[in-house]
Amino acid sequence: MARDEERGNYLYFVPDKCVGCGMCESVCPKMAIAVYRNGKGFEVEVGSNCAVCGTCSDFCQFGALRFYRNGKEGGIYSEILKNEIGFKKVDVNLDDCIFCSLCMKNCPRDAIKVIRSVDLKKLRRGDISIGEGCIECRLCVENCPTKAIKIYHGRPVIDESKCIYCEICSKICPMGVITVRCDSCRIFEQSRDAVSGTVVVDEHSCSTCGICSETCPTGAIKVDRMFEGVQRWSKEKCFEDCTVCRDICPNEAISYSYEPEKVVVFSDRCNYCGTCERYCPGGAIEIDRRLKEEIEVEFRKVKEKRKKLITVTEGCIGCGICESICPVSRDGRTIEIIGGQAEGGISEYCTACGLCVANCPIGVITVRELREEV
Repeated sequence: MARDEERGNYLYFVPDKCVGCGMCESVCPKMAIAVYRNGKGFEVEVGSNCAVCGTCSDFCQFGALRFYRNGKEGGIYSEILKNEIGFKKVDVNLDDCIFCSLCMKNCPRDAIKVIRSVDLKKLRRGDISIGEGCIECRLCVENCPTKAIKIYHGRPVIDESKCIYCEICSKICPMGVITVRCDSCRIFEQSRDAVSGTVVVDEHSCSTCGICSETCPTGAIKVDRMFEGVQRWSKEKCFEDCTVCRDICPNEAISYSYEPEKVVVFSDRCNYCGTCERYCPGGAIEIDRRLKEEIEVEFRKVKEKRKKLITVTEGCIGCGICESICPVSRDGRTIEIIGGQAEGGISEYCTACGLCVANCPIGVITVRELREEV
């Protein structure tokens, strides 16, 4: 996407990771980068004045920008954060981790992978003894859950490589021929010793929402955020029936309460990315952020006004979801239903939040931000 071959610097854009928050725009020292909505996703445009310094990549919290310098990933700020400050998005204490995988299953960005193995020999601990008096009723054979028992020359034989010491055969034998003692069932600490593994975190993809920490039953995961700050919400500017901020928040950090009027509530999941601020149609949200450590970074407010092209292709069923979900659709400002069909066009009021695109049941709507006046 951008490169400085003389110094061996390269900047790459990963479209699938981009949420359109505009953080790269706000931190770029040369104001050389711009993010545009293009249909369901986003694209980035880098100007010729780009210094290929990697600042945008260092502060992208969603892994959409990757910077390499002489084959090494990360820019100047990345080195300061990791090497001097020791910043780490996610820290997993493997001594407390039980490798249950709840963090992996609940991570909204697939940033965590739990690799585990089970030593069955440590779980299958017990003792087996077989006496005389078998009447070959075969109850033990028929009820063994692992098919570990067979009758050989009028005597039960148990394959210990299959036996899980469940004691069923011992309990069901009418003649008391089989005695099984399951030590693994009684010594619970053995189960922990039998499970081992590791947890791999993709720090590029992690947006520090903290859901992994919330779901961890043993408190083995700690999440640290790059920024701290303040979220300001203006009741006067907020549209009562609008849900844009909640629906597009990449970290699921926004909810509403009604007391009885609507109040926007920010949870601890917020990473101050600014997506809500960027796409709020009323300009009711303002995010002020700062680095936790004293590193000098200027966060500019990007207020570029762009027109949007809303396109509706053939197949529209006129359900009206797009019109009803758009908080600024009144008076044909964005999209409206005319003659049983949705119609778009060029709009100055559309914020490119993408709710109409995401909620169209037929998938016939696209929204594209225009670079030039039309």
